[in-house]
Amino acid sequence: MSYFRCILFVCALIFSAFAHASVEVEVSGVEGDEYNNVMALLQIARLDENKSYAAYRVRYLHRQAPKDIKKALRPYGYYQVEVNAQLETVDYGWSASYQVSLNEPVRISQNSWKIQGDATDDKVFKKVIESSNLKEQERFIHSHYESVKSRLLSLASQRGYHDARFIEHNVEIDVEKNTAAINVVFDSGQRYKYGQITFEQDILDDELLQRYVPFEQGEGYNTQELSQLQIALGDSGYFSSVQVSPQWNESKQHRVPIAVNSEPNFRNQYQYGIGYGTDTGARVRASINRRWVNTEGHQLRGTTQISEVESTVGANYIIPGKKPQSDYYQIRAEASDKNNEGQNNRLYRLGASSILAMNKWRREYGLHWQRDDFEIGESSGTSQFLIPQASWNYMTADGRLNIDKGFRFDVTLKAANEALLSDADLASLELGFKAVVPLTDRIRFLARAEAGATYIKDFDQLPPSLRFFAGGDNSVRGYAYEQLGPEDDTGTVIGGRYLAVASAEIDYRFKDNWRVALFTDIGNAMIEPNEKLKQSVGFGVRWISPIGSIRLDLAQAIDEPGKPWRLHFTLGPDL
Repeated sequence: MSYFRCILFVCALIFSAFAHASVEVEVSGVEGDEYNNVMALLQIARLDENKSYAAYRVRYLHRQAPKDIKKALRPYGYYQVEVNAQLETVDYGWSASYQVSLNEPVRISQNSWKIQGDATDDKVFKKVIESSNLKEQERFIHSHYESVKSRLLSLASQRGYHDARFIEHNVEIDVEKNTAAINVVFDSGQRYKYGQITFEQDILDDELLQRYVPFEQGEGYNTQELSQLQIALGDSGYFSSVQVSPQWNESKQHRVPIAVNSEPNFRNQYQYGIGYGTDTGARVRASINRRWVNTEGHQLRGTTQISEVESTVGANYIIPGKKPQSDYYQIRAEASDKNNEGQNNRLYRLGASSILAMNKWRREYGLHWQRDDFEIGESSGTSQFLIPQASWNYMTADGRLNIDKGFRFDVTLKAANEALLSDADLASLELGFKAVVPLTDRIRFLARAEAGATYIKDFDQLPPSLRFFAGGDNSVRGYAYEQLGPEDDTGTVIGGRYLAVASAEIDYRFKDNWRVALFTDIGNAMIEPNEKLKQSVGFGVRWISPIGSIRLDLAQAIDEPGKPWRLHFTLGPDL
């Protein structure tokens, strides 16, 4: 019997060693990134709780666990870690728990970063070191150290230090003293400069393309400037693709040639479209864009639009300026025929302007001549004005189509003098304001305001194209297009000298590309600035489409008899 019991005992041991059971793991004493790294490196924690494992494997991984935990915490500066490990059998298998005591972290006792080579006096490199999280007496975190090294190498590549390298880069950890001594020597070498710039294309003069280049030969290399050049040429419309490349293999005397390879775009672009707006009614539009007229890069754009309210034909001739990506000259000719609720106006306009865009600013100085043949209510006439004009626009936004935060401000000044090809003295000021303000992740507040004032001795000499009107999709909703303003004896709105319009709106995004809105608008066009304003309230729905925000609004004119409702349909960006 004793022999038989021994056999049973050995079999029991073997069975227990190979028995399978699931494992539950708990780690306490750490949190955040440190906890996540512990769980990523802790082998026993990576066992599947829904599977069973042999007992010998569980015990082995449990013995390894303190080493795993300590290894996981060293990158965060903890080298004096203590782990209280416990492994118990439970009904469902195993329960492993690890109580971690971090103790004092390793702190930086020496933080030595030396820059050699041409970058010694480059303030950008010094800023990287000074702005880092590596400070004496602070906890040493390996990722911060590696991040600074990586940023130095990346910055060297961006700024033309093509031969940059680390001569020394080490960290000495004194576990007994709990200190870390950083010693890094970075040799940037000599900075490369821009060499000759060549353009591989045959449609434009190189002199024009050279004006797009934001740097001079001999200046220090900077990849950001190459990106600016590539974007500017890509946005010019001349090319379907552009690639700006440094030719490092052809560098001589630390000057790197720059090659610009491009594919020409189609010379002519044709566009056709149909649409509908509650202001304009149904409309048909066609345009042609000749992307380059000659080798100097001049462009010609022609547009024709026919609608129920106004039909227009026009052409723009565009001449690149000194910096074509930001300034250009424009010659414009247009003719339009407008018929709207007792207002009939045929306009001919010819003008020239200079446009300059800088960062978020855009300014335009221009001079144009216009002739109007008009009938409005009981009056009619023909007028001509030669108008110098200046306008400024500032806009900032976090996007183009789907805007969550942005601001826009516009100012336009116009003038005319009777002695200079004008029928009367004229002065006009127009102000515009728009803002989009996020209140929460899903709720926005939108504000809009317009104001205008015109001086002219005889108002009847002012054609409808230079008068102020209110009402419509982009003015005071709830009222028809340009049907707010002074009226004559026939009830026809004749426009005003002054304009005041404001709007407040709150919308809520209930799906990714859908919003609902509540709004109120107020405003009027006036002969005198103290006349009564008209108000409306309403609600609407918006769809953020690939071509802009499509809005459907229902607005009530609360200052009108019967408080009628009106539907408005618009398309375009919020700013």
